[in-house]
Parts: sequence; structure tokens; C-alpha cells
Amino acid sequence: MEIGKIYSENCLITMGNMPDNYIDFVITSPPYDDIRNYNGYKFEFEEIVKELFRVLKVGGIVIWVVADATIDGSETGASFRQALYFKGIGFRLHDTMIYYKNNPMPQTAKLL
Repeated sequence: MEIGKIYSENCLITMGNMPDNYIDFVITSPPYDDIRNYNGYKFEFEEIVKELFRVLKVGGIVIWVVADATIDGSETGASFRQALYFKGIGFRLHDTMIYYKNNPMPQTAKLL
């Protein structure tokens, strides 16, 4: 891996070329709950998280920005399932933030 180079490829390929304990910090907002169309791209959540765990240095930080889809007025809970998966493979959970949005009504919600 070349430091300072931008790799425009599937993150699993990029991380697969990294040695163990290689990176200090990750911030990402991956696809979630099929809210958008990614033209056939498949989000391989479990494989990505396992690779993140392998390449992250001890004491490293991952900021994982996700939300839940709202279906029939209820959130899916996908973000919580993802957090529990992170913990299940060995990550430590330090903080969960829920932020206030000025447009809390999802575009897909229907008013009665």
C-alpha cells in the first residue's frame, strides 16, 4: 500500500492489500437499509467489518455513520444490529450518537 494514494476500488480489495494493524482511523457512511439505489453494488457488511477489525491498529477508531429506514412509521433497527455485530467480533463500543435533523420526516414516509 502506498501512503497518500487514493484507491478507487471496492474497499474489500483495498483492505485485502493492507497488512494487519495498519490504519489508525476510519470514518465512513456506508449504504444502509436499501434507502438508495447503488446500481447493483452489494454492501457486504459482515465482510467489511471483519476486514476493518483486521486492519485497524489496537486503539484505532472507526466512526460508522448510519441510520435506519422508516417503514410504516417504525425504524428498522439496522444501526443497532450493526453495532452489536461490531461488538460481537471484538470491537469496543465507546459512544452511540443520535443526532437531531431539521427534516425528521423521511421522504418515504406517508402522512395519513
